[in-house]
Amino acid sequence: MDLDLLQMIDTAPDAIIVLDRDDRVVYWNYGALDTFGYDEDDMLGQPLDRIIPESLRQRHTEAYLKFIDSGRSRYAPGHTMAVPAMHKDGDRLSIEFRLSVEKDEAGEIQYVMAIIRDVTNQWTKLQELKQRLKDAEQGHIEQDD
Repeated sequence: MDLDLLQMIDTAPDAIIVLDRDDRVVYWNYGALDTFGYDEDDMLGQPLDRIIPESLRQRHTEAYLKFIDSGRSRYAPGHTMAVPAMHKDGDRLSIEFRLSVEKDEAGEIQYVMAIIRDVTNQWTKLQELKQRLKDAEQGHIEQDD
């Protein structure tokens, strides 16, 4: 890969993570550090479990391995998906991501790249707006100072 391109990927503001067939992290950029709080040394060679809420880990692993084998997933390459995630400090995040895959000559998936954006603030504001609209419909309008 061209060194300038690799440097741009390393410093991209979005989290960029590459996983191998076994759901192990093989690439973790600075955006991933900013988003999830883990540095590259924490994550390389590790499963993605650390950033997945505990209640969803088994489902993620099963779905990921099925995707590797079949090439089919509800998280289809090219589609933006929204899911919960976890920061190193324990805070729950709302993230959106897109997947891209690299296949070998036989058409087997070898690597999966996720480009991830933290949308926690936007999600929180949307929930607040929905609540305000609901309150307004019920006649409980509050004015900001």
